[in-house]
Amino acid sequence: MVMPDKDIEVIALDLDGVLFDGPSAVQPLASRLGLEQRFLSIFKEAAEKQYGLHQTITEGAKMWIGVPVDGTLDPLVEDLPLMKGAEETVTTLRERGFRVGCISSGVSQFFMKPFKNRLKLDFAFSNILGEEDGKHDGTVEYAMLAKQKAESVLRYLENEGIAQERLASVGDGENDIEMFAVSEFSIAFNPQTERVKEAADISIQSKDLRAILPHFEAN
Repeated sequence: MVMPDKDIEVIALDLDGVLFDGPSAVQPLASRLGLEQRFLSIFKEAAEKQYGLHQTITEGAKMWIGVPVDGTLDPLVEDLPLMKGAEETVTTLRERGFRVGCISSGVSQFFMKPFKNRLKLDFAFSNILGEEDGKHDGTVEYAMLAKQKAESVLRYLENEGIAQERLASVGDGENDIEMFAVSEFSIAFNPQTERVKEAADISIQSKDLRAILPHFEAN
């Protein structure tokens, strides 16, 4: 059993592929809002034209134009299916004394706010989309790319007065590699590529997030 070399206090989890079982938690949300065809069209174009992550986020933001930001989405987010064992994993980790949060490049703050409340996360960071007159305006104010993932969790540690050596992270994509690099201990959970697997301390293949629990003993 591979364990962290030092006491871990904070665990940062990715959303898509880790807390959510699938490539995009946005898709079922878009479907429930009647926006699935718009979602499929945008991301088909992104795949065909081989957009990078930043451009994909920029194009994806246009899908939400006109959608209210007054909490209308909250009940839908709170009802989305998660990775098997996700809720129990977060609850157990917090009961063991860890601070647990989510950092996502796939969703915006309008998704993350109710998601944070649902799982009782200690922190949650994501893309920040623009708004006008209480509705999404299709712009992106802040894109959560690989570098920003690492910077966001380090900023959280600094604000909380927690040493970087107490950070662990769990992700599955190449945009998680920089977060792995600033973590004392990292887990590639169903890694998408060999590069992701090699960047992490350990790799886990499982459709149950509770598989990470043996690596985090109670504080």
